[in-house]
Amino acid sequence: MNKDAYYDWIAENDTYPEHSHKWIVGLYTPDGGRFDMLHRYFGPFETKEEAKVFAADYKDKYTKPGFISRTKIFPLCEVL
Repeated sequence: MNKDAYYDWIAENDTYPEHSHKWIVGLYTPDGGRFDMLHRYFGPFETKEEAKVFAADYKDKYTKPGFISRTKIFPLCEVL
C-alpha cells in the first residue's frame, strides 16, 4: 500500500463526523492490588444522570456488597 496515497485519500474523504454525546458506565472490581479490574461496560445512556442511576441500581440489585469497588461514567461520541 502506498502510504502517501493513503494520506491523500484521508485528507480528501475523511471529515469530522457530526456527533452527539452519550454516556457509558464502567464498573470495576478490586483485584487485590493497586488497580481495579474492569467488570463490565453498560450503555449508552442519553444523559450522565441516567447513567449514574443505572450504575447505582445495578450495584444494589445485582451484586454483593463490596463486589463493585468503583464506578466511572465516560462520555461517548456517536456518529450519526
